[in-house]
Amino acid sequence: MVTPNEPPPPIVKPEVALLEDLFGEITAGKLRIPRFQRPFVWRPEDMLAVFDSIRRGYPIGNLLLWDTTEPVQSLDRFGPLDLRRPETSPVTYVLDGQQRLSTLFGALRLPLDFPRDAQLHNWRWWIFYDLRTHEFVHVPNKEPAAHLFPLRAMLRTMDFLQVSRAVVEKLPQEADALVAEAEGIAQKIKSYKLAVTRIQGGTLEQAVDIFSRLNTKGQSMTPDQMFAALTYREGEDAFHLADRIDRIQEQLAGYHFEGLARSAIFRAIVAAASADVHSTDWAHLAKTLHDALPATVEAAEAGLLRAAHFLLEEVGVPGDKLLPYANQMVLLGEFFHRKPEPDVDDKWLLRRWFWATSFSGWFAGANTTQINDALDEMRLLARGDLSTLVGEWFSGPTRPYPQRFVLNSARVRTLLLTTLFCRLSPLDTTGEPLDARRLLWEQEKISLAFRHVFPAGSGALASNPANRVLLPIVPGKPARAQLLAIPDGVRDRVLASHGIPLEAFEALKRSDRSGFVEARAAHLAQIERAFLNELGLPLPAQEAGEAEVDTDGD
Repeated sequence: MVTPNEPPPPIVKPEVALLEDLFGEITAGKLRIPRFQRPFVWRPEDMLAVFDSIRRGYPIGNLLLWDTTEPVQSLDRFGPLDLRRPETSPVTYVLDGQQRLSTLFGALRLPLDFPRDAQLHNWRWWIFYDLRTHEFVHVPNKEPAAHLFPLRAMLRTMDFLQVSRAVVEKLPQEADALVAEAEGIAQKIKSYKLAVTRIQGGTLEQAVDIFSRLNTKGQSMTPDQMFAALTYREGEDAFHLADRIDRIQEQLAGYHFEGLARSAIFRAIVAAASADVHSTDWAHLAKTLHDALPATVEAAEAGLLRAAHFLLEEVGVPGDKLLPYANQMVLLGEFFHRKPEPDVDDKWLLRRWFWATSFSGWFAGANTTQINDALDEMRLLARGDLSTLVGEWFSGPTRPYPQRFVLNSARVRTLLLTTLFCRLSPLDTTGEPLDARRLLWEQEKISLAFRHVFPAGSGALASNPANRVLLPIVPGKPARAQLLAIPDGVRDRVLASHGIPLEAFEALKRSDRSGFVEARAAHLAQIERAFLNELGLPLPAQEAGEAEVDTDGD
């Protein structure tokens, strides 16, 4: 029963919809993305996976849409396309599924003649269907081959015919089969039906509450999005949490931490309010923080920026791509929010804390209570209690040297940080200082910057971190050849700067893969042990450990 002060409940209706019908709503300005949603963040591999599911007839997850007459600001873009439309009423807002829907709309509705280099953010939308291999591929930087059919030509008849004629002209012998394949995949896309849940009426708070209770698939609304929706304001006192998180990421870019997960930034904001960072009672938290939210975000932003500066300049972490755990940033941000100007003792303790948690993997197994307790300890430290971080942080077991190079592993990141940025100063093959940070950040995937010395498929030892070396790519010259060609006058210095002992280099000259990897791995492990000794932290067991992927939820 609805009380007099309670709004009537919304109607929730499950249905199915064709892509073309949803695209028509988007083009007409009826289906929009609310401004409190996060921006489009999917990478090409995520986008390709959606189209591959459609090709196979697999479900891609439920869309959650909200039909309302409430005024809510919306984004001007849908995927890569600017769709500024006059305000209409009612409007349908995408609450869950905007990454999927933007992928579909952008890749399939981008004009065929859209210039490739028009804007930097458009590079991800050049998706094609390989008519020979029957796979979807991403070709952002070069002219595609004739057998690659652009998805943006799939649903428009004239564009489809134009591309098909080009296939016939360039590949006449196989044209019939290729065009038939294109027609088949186009029909699969046209007839594909998406599962949709529509919320009709009700308030934004009710719509978000419904979302939080649904077991949706795919990329669900994240806690920061739910909270942004519940704290959304229109008018003169408008405050958009999503925009502020965007700004924090832009500010963090100055320290190469722009990739810090939005969920981690949100946890830092909640921590700045002294609230439970893993609470799921978003409505209560939103009501509690509503008026104080702008000031709380300012405080969290200041703390995170100081934490990024500390990690970059005083710890040696060159950015988020090598940060072992996102929660390390959350806790450091809370300390620097509470104590913006720490003294020498504070900084030394924080450095030891960072390395202790990185080597032990504490965050990988920490539960929500432990994270909240750790935040309380950081607040005590900020108030001057230097004994608070002495307990389990510095006495826990240290994980051994990893056996496999898995960059998602915090233990591998810790190894790279220790060797590259704390104990060694890599040189190039001429003996000149190597700009390690530049080499890392110019790669879309920084794992590519760490090149195999022996080929990747040459046995189990090839996956060992000791078989990777940070060197610039020289066309036609593998990393092993570059190492062997180092001039005699600088060889010893260059090898030492990469943690390659003489014994390992002699094995390299003999093409002795096992000898090289084992000798270098032992040397790198010894470098780590010396570093831990300096910090007064426990030494790891001698045996090598697996480089398991261990995260703190990001």
